[in-house]
Amino acid sequence: MANYYTPIVVQQAIPAIDLTALERLLLAEIFDMQIDDDALYLCSDEGVSDMLYLDVEKLRPCLDDPAAESTTAWKQIVDQHGTAVLGDGEIEIDASGGWWENILQDVVRRSDTLDHLSVIASFTCDKMRPDGFGGMAILITADQTRGQSTHDLMAQFIAEAVAAGEMQPI
Repeated sequence: MANYYTPIVVQQAIPAIDLTALERLLLAEIFDMQIDDDALYLCSDEGVSDMLYLDVEKLRPCLDDPAAESTTAWKQIVDQHGTAVLGDGEIEIDASGGWWENILQDVVRRSDTLDHLSVIASFTCDKMRPDGFGGMAILITADQTRGQSTHDLMAQFIAEAVAAGEMQPI
């Protein structure tokens, strides 16, 4: 069986002061978080976590913070789980589908020092499979998130070569 990995880094360190307690809690679950001075470095050796299991006792104080109420993370948790966060135990958060990108975009919007974040990921596999390699780059600004995979880039190169008459359509 082949094992697929997506090592990923957020290239800029994020000032700790730019994060709400909720964002810090969630990003620490999604990424591996390294703290250097007063800045946070987000990365992952194998890929981001897209299913989070959080103890509501740890989550509740973060949701009660007035600074968190205007964030995407707060809205998504309240929309997904409503009163479940008032109970006991653990809640499961689906953090797939652009979730962490939206959290990082909120951080950029509020930051006095960051005007963007750059995210680089590679797609690797422990077997030489044609679908096991590539990568992606994401640029997150206050206004927009842009991303492109190496597969998208190759498709663009092929379309340009076909348009220039350099090769036949595939």
